[in-house]
Amino acid sequence: MCDAHAYLSPDYLPSFHCKMGSCRRACCEGWPISFSMTDYFRLIGVDCSPELRRRIDCSMHLRPHPTQDAYAQIVPRWDGSCPLHLEDGRCALQAELGEEALSAVCRLYPRGVRTDEWGSECSCAASCEAVTEMLYRSGPLRFTEQQLKVEPPPCALRMHVFETGGREREIRLWLIGRMQDRRYPLPRRLMLLGCALHAVDDALQRRDFDRVDALLSGREAVNPPDMPAPDHAQLMQGLRAAERLLDVMDQHSRSVHDYGEAVLTYFSREENVFGLYEEACAHFAQLLPLWESWMENLLVNHMFFARFPFQDRPVSLRDEFTALCGVYALLRCLCVGWMADREDPADAMDVASALFRLVEHTEFDRYAAQVLRDAQCSEWNELCGLVSL
Repeated sequence: MCDAHAYLSPDYLPSFHCKMGSCRRACCEGWPISFSMTDYFRLIGVDCSPELRRRIDCSMHLRPHPTQDAYAQIVPRWDGSCPLHLEDGRCALQAELGEEALSAVCRLYPRGVRTDEWGSECSCAASCEAVTEMLYRSGPLRFTEQQLKVEPPPCALRMHVFETGGREREIRLWLIGRMQDRRYPLPRRLMLLGCALHAVDDALQRRDFDRVDALLSGREAVNPPDMPAPDHAQLMQGLRAAERLLDVMDQHSRSVHDYGEAVLTYFSREENVFGLYEEACAHFAQLLPLWESWMENLLVNHMFFARFPFQDRPVSLRDEFTALCGVYALLRCLCVGWMADREDPADAMDVASALFRLVEHTEFDRYAAQVLRDAQCSEWNELCGLVSL
């Protein structure tokens, strides 16, 4: 067992426990699981039964552009399930050889360990249904330093391409604070976050660190914008944008394909789409009265897990915000549409965890902004309409 180290973590982390065989849907369903070069060659040569050897050899494929820490991947079967799953849902590798035989990604999941020169962090992906369920609460997430016995995966040191004046973590937590400002409805908070991000991005690009300090300290205020009342035109534009996002991202993960097809079909069955959507929203709010705080917590958890907006990919900060608007729009659209003719709140948890399997385990942010631009849904007023639905 590794020694305990200090990690900045969300408050739910000490209470997290894997649901094991009681999960409704497997957490690895629908997305290709990447693992390191070290794990790949270890699994190639592991001593195991002929049946497990066949499963391993048929499951692993080199990534198109392999790196040391993302060298190969396990590609899902045609039905979205992991080819290493046994009929009872257990992992064949773990069942035969024990937990230590798993790749680092599978051992840690859903925990994500991030390290850089400013410190270490550990949080959980909302692609795990247990995490999604824990986030359904009235209170906001809080982040504290915790002593955790978590073994970081190989190549955990993270680099990014942004100049932050050494204040990356402060900026990220400040942006999370805008999302948690409950004086405003969630859509307005999301656009407040956009205003804040645009202001700090402008200051960083000018290397105006005095202004960065003024923003973080509150000496320069950032006020929420006015939001338009949702209407039929916005809904149709939002549904078209959601359809395009799902179509493009299906090429990278099939996690939400069936949900997306069902929801888009549901909203296309009547001419009065806006009336149908309003009815679905009312039903959703009745089934999940804490939906707004839940979706806030899901977005905040995602922001912290992904280190929004400073991911280690060449995506602009403004595009990161556009992608986050896409995440919220899909979350709202899929949950409301899927729950329209259902009564079990657990079904909403399944949709949400499936969406975050897509968002957090693909390069969603790299593609989403361009997709929304192509759908004419990336300018400020259009984004206001998109997140107002």
